[in-house]
Amino acid sequence: MLQKTQRQVLNIEYVTKRIDRLPLLPAVVLELTQLSQDADDFYEKMAELASQDPPLSARILGFANTISPASDKQINNVHQALMKLGVIKTLNLINELTTVSAFSPTKPEYKTIWRHSVETARFSRFLAVHIPEFDLSDELAYSCGLLHDLGRFVLLQVAVHAVESVDAAGWDSPQELPEVEQSLFGFNHAEVGRIAAEHWQLPDIICKTLRFHHHYNLWEMDEVPRSFLQLLTVVQFADFLSVLLIQNPQWRSWSETELSERIRSYCTHSDWPDIAFPIDKLVKALPLMSDECEKILLQAGVA
Repeated sequence: MLQKTQRQVLNIEYVTKRIDRLPLLPAVVLELTQLSQDADDFYEKMAELASQDPPLSARILGFANTISPASDKQINNVHQALMKLGVIKTLNLINELTTVSAFSPTKPEYKTIWRHSVETARFSRFLAVHIPEFDLSDELAYSCGLLHDLGRFVLLQVAVHAVESVDAAGWDSPQELPEVEQSLFGFNHAEVGRIAAEHWQLPDIICKTLRFHHHYNLWEMDEVPRSFLQLLTVVQFADFLSVLLIQNPQWRSWSETELSERIRSYCTHSDWPDIAFPIDKLVKALPLMSDECEKILLQAGVA
């Protein structure tokens, strides 16, 4: 639990003033410093590193949109962002980012935040491709899934005790997490993520996803664009799914029937309309997707 003095200091203004700090992983920082601008796979290596580290992905997207004319279409995936930046501007960004102290996620609960983001991104991409009535970019879904908890990464860097206090208080589902934060601090990580995303000039669609990813009743509002509702629901389902797997590390021992039933029960929300979630396909694909996420986390040094 937060000490009284910590509760007094930790408010949204305190966090906002320190919003430029983001906890890049030591392994990622090391690889960034070793990248050669003359290598044929320079962009591929950068994109691979960004897929491992949500803070790096956020800064690349933000920087690319900062230098784009206002009339240009916003860039919402890392590959487009790197091509827009070019080698020199990307190197300038690397120099800026690698001067900041890296964050070493020594505790299991810190590593879980990275795992959850990578899994949510991968599951979001799968759902974007396989929900028949949705018309979504799988790359946008991946970006939004990877960055949805950006606010928690900011808190890891500027107020790690806050993250520890939330986990100590306990929460069992993504729906409960912001409620616990709100009760402890008077704000939550979705608000912090939205502020950070706007500060770094991330695309509007990503800013809105970060802001509303714990709002489950937006389908009831006629003024909300259907395309955004579809994107948000994909990220929310993936968010639930990742938490389900993290809380149940024995899930691979479940039968396909049990896994399917648990996903239907835990990962859908009563405020959503009837959606043809591809749960049977998802159940069969989960072991391979989980292995892919594990490989990414191993490369990033947080498995």
